[in-house]
Amino acid sequence: MSDFAIDIEKTIKDLISNNKYFQFSADWCPDCQYTNSIWTKFGVTEKMFIFDIGSFPKADQEKWRSTFQEITGSRNLPTILVDGKIWGTEKELHNFEDNGTLEAELKKIGLLK
Repeated sequence: MSDFAIDIEKTIKDLISNNKYFQFSADWCPDCQYTNSIWTKFGVTEKMFIFDIGSFPKADQEKWRSTFQEITGSRNLPTILVDGKIWGTEKELHNFEDNGTLEAELKKIGLLK
């Protein structure tokens, strides 16, 4: 990231607006790994744009998280957005899974038919 100038705010806004299903994520994050396993389980990984900051230097990760929070109000990893609005986090996925409503919820947002 430090090799070139990047407008983090513009990049985040563009990624969110250009992807119906967007996940702010990091590969080192256990909750993100769980969330990714849900997408794999339901065969929808290719529909979800997963923006992973895990390989960025720590200082850059903090910049991305702070800017993401300024834009969306959340710095949680993962944060899942649908049509540019926060849909939830791994907590919602766990709740839906525990209640037996996960498949229905994924159908509601169009990830499943």
